Amino acid sequence: MKRRLWVRVVVAVCAASLWSMHGVWAQESGEESAISVEASVDWVTDYVWRGMLLTNNPVIQPSVTLSGYGLSLNVWGSIDVTDVNEDKGEYYHLQELDYTISYGYTPMEGIDLEVGLIWYTFSGFDSTGEVYGSVTFPCVLLSPSLTAFYDFDEAEGWYVNAGVEHGFDITEKLNLTLSGGIGWGGEDYHGFYFGGQADHAAVSDVLVMATLSYAVTDTVSVSVYGAFSDLLDSDVNDAAKAAYGDSDIFFGGVSLGVSF
Repeated sequence: MKRRLWVRVVVAVCAASLWSMHGVWAQESGEESAISVEASVDWVTDYVWRGMLLTNNPVIQPSVTLSGYGLSLNVWGSIDVTDVNEDKGEYYHLQELDYTISYGYTPMEGIDLEVGLIWYTFSGFDSTGEVYGSVTFPCVLLSPSLTAFYDFDEAEGWYVNAGVEHGFDITEKLNLTLSGGIGWGGEDYHGFYFGGQADHAAVSDVLVMATLSYAVTDTVSVSVYGAFSDLLDSDVNDAAKAAYGDSDIFFGGVSLGVSF
């Protein structure tokens, strides 16, 4: 409870700092705000995270991000559409709520850096937190990226993901993005999420995704996407089937986003 309160206080302080900086900057420059707000809501057939099938029924996943001056604050949730995780027939139950604080920086053209803190809260499970750092090379073919996460609370383990992404402008308003990533998990990470059978370091999961986005207006967009996820290590795969029910998963979703 104290850790969760601490994270919420940090989020509130950072948000207040952003707005304070915005006010000073606007008064001095007389120009438009550098603060942006993005909100989205996704309907997804299954909730899959790092190869784990956390909910094998449809979910709704809302997200709100406040950004400015390189700093971003995000709140993201996952809400069951069915009663799959409930034993009392309850629908639309909030299963997860995550808070992320991040800072992005471009030291030179072609290199994007980001560091952040993610605090995960769950319904019926202990909360946990990760710190992460990432580097992306947007000017290189397929925009390769590498992100390292360290769970400093419950798992006390490492997860590293290498990703690629490329976008195609089909029309002025219609865009297709193809992306993929492969993850590696450390001994403690695999042991925490998959159990003792998988408590060794190994290449963990793979994800490939195709996203079709349409800009309805300058501030509203609609996207549809499909993806395939699988666990690559045989012990991790077997442990996932016992814990989560499946490992090789096709899933998809629809997203509505607004920004201003």
